Amino acid sequence: MITPTPRVWIATFVGLVFTIGLLTGIVVERTWLRRAGSSFQGRFGGGPGGPGSPGGPSRGGPGSGQGRGGPGRGGSMFGAPSQQYVDDLSREVTLTDAQRAEVLTLLQAQETRLRTMQDDARKVFIQEQEGLHDKIAAVLSPAQAETFRKWVTTRTGRGRGGR
Repeated sequence: MITPTPRVWIATFVGLVFTIGLLTGIVVERTWLRRAGSSFQGRFGGGPGGPGSPGGPSRGGPGSGQGRGGPGRGGSMFGAPSQQYVDDLSREVTLTDAQRAEVLTLLQAQETRLRTMQDDARKVFIQEQEGLHDKIAAVLSPAQAETFRKWVTTRTGRGRGGR
């Protein structure tokens, strides 16, 4: 019988530790983190504009703010859908119908403002990136600049070609 070398023992140990860690992570995620669900999201960052706020991970249903990701996949980018946020808040502080309507209106207005701010910030970011690309292209030869512009377009999905 051949005795395993120390290298084989170490490789076996590392593989075993990795496997145990992976399985532990799966068990923790499926037992504790999933069970925490919306209370976990709401407790950590549940204000307007953050996780657990209007328009975030969608839970479906009419008026749920489902957008890009569909159910459970960040329907809107600003937290929980407005109606879900109002429902959760109402369970905590027992809102009247008038309060529910007013809070919902406030949340929807805030989401609109945040969306506008994000669109403006995206435009500024793109302008800044294009300015940087222009400066880099100015350092390069015309052939290099053309190749650079194509490379940028490939990497970012946008560009101004061989300008």
